[in-house]
Amino acid sequence: MQINYVEIQNFRKLKSVRIDLSSETTLLVGANNSGKTSAMIALRHFLIDRGAITSTDFTISHWRAVNSIGERWQSPTSDGAVPTPTLAEWNGILPTLDVWLAVGGDEVHFIRPLLPSLDWTGGVVGARLRFEPKDLVLLQQEFLAARASVKTVMESAAKAKKKAKTKYTLSLWPSCLIEFLEKKISSYFTINAYVLDPSKQTLPVNGIAKPQELDSEAVPLDRNPFDGIIAIDEIPAHRGMEDSWGTPGSTSGQSPRRARLKLSEQLQSYYITHLDPARDPEPSDIDALQAIDDAQKVFDDRLTTHFDAAITELQSLNYPGFADPKLKISTLLKPLEGLNHRSAVSYEVACLSNGKTKGSTVRLPEDYNGLGFQNLISIVFKLMSFRDAWLRVGKAAKSAPTTSESQITYPPLHLVLIEEPEAHLHVLCMD
Repeated sequence: MQINYVEIQNFRKLKSVRIDLSSETTLLVGANNSGKTSAMIALRHFLIDRGAITSTDFTISHWRAVNSIGERWQSPTSDGAVPTPTLAEWNGILPTLDVWLAVGGDEVHFIRPLLPSLDWTGGVVGARLRFEPKDLVLLQQEFLAARASVKTVMESAAKAKKKAKTKYTLSLWPSCLIEFLEKKISSYFTINAYVLDPSKQTLPVNGIAKPQELDSEAVPLDRNPFDGIIAIDEIPAHRGMEDSWGTPGSTSGQSPRRARLKLSEQLQSYYITHLDPARDPEPSDIDALQAIDDAQKVFDDRLTTHFDAAITELQSLNYPGFADPKLKISTLLKPLEGLNHRSAVSYEVACLSNGKTKGSTVRLPEDYNGLGFQNLISIVFKLMSFRDAWLRVGKAAKSAPTTSESQITYPPLHLVLIEEPEAHLHVLCMD
């Protein structure tokens, strides 16, 4: 199974684009603010972080159309009734993501909700994820109530100030529908999924995608058809790596602790997830755990010997008394703490003499290397971590879901989004 292509409509500056994905690596190349990041965010918001879409994710050129809907709702019909809201009003405005998958006949169990027919034996299937109102009537009622409240307040204030000839020019919230949605959109909008017809796929025209139109009678699926099928990991442009002067590479809006990211911290996270012998120990971990236990006993004995004189002196001051607890010094050895120091990750450099390598080497802390090189190492290490987490490698397998045959399951599709911040590259990689 693989993603053939995705089509994004009405999301930020992406009005209608198709992104064809290769079986391995896809590069999006373009100038700054050309929509590469918008594409990455659209994939994340629609497929993973489904509650993150806001009113500002609507394409700006469509805000006037959204406000026109609100104005129509405020204009009574000829008989004085409130206009009936319809989903057709929102056609061509709502943010959408179409996902087209190439699926083998033996993978049908993954995509049952998307089957175009009962006799389907493999091929291409597609689904549209659309950000749309949950209940149009409720949305209209609450918007009109908010606007009526504003009108009442302004009229009352105007009457009170009439004698002073004061004219108000301010506008209270909400002045329009798009402004109303800024605060309320998560209450009134949701992402619904619809099955698409593979026979109605259309190629882009002059670079503009032509997604198929949904039937007016189309009924949304009762769940996200991509749950458990697509896993997404992301490496954003702002990685927060620390340069050799101790200055975070990107600190905007971040706490100092979060900004000062080091490779050693990534190692610690990987160790906890996949390697820690104390987590769900297996027979192969026993030797390591025994070595830690032996070392801890030796260290405790050493501490007892070294603190004996100090504790004896403390006892001469009548502590502990008869009912007081006895003071005991011990330690707790954790391998993870061995990675929590400045040289947990270091660079080994060979010593040269007259242009020839000598036998000895020097070790330098990780922050002695260039920020760009640290970023490259960080990207590679994160990719390995993403892969191992996706495939439930090591300790991660203990918490993985299983089938009835007790086999570990994982999403068949793993999408990794890498945003490259170098200005001369302008690349977003989807692998």
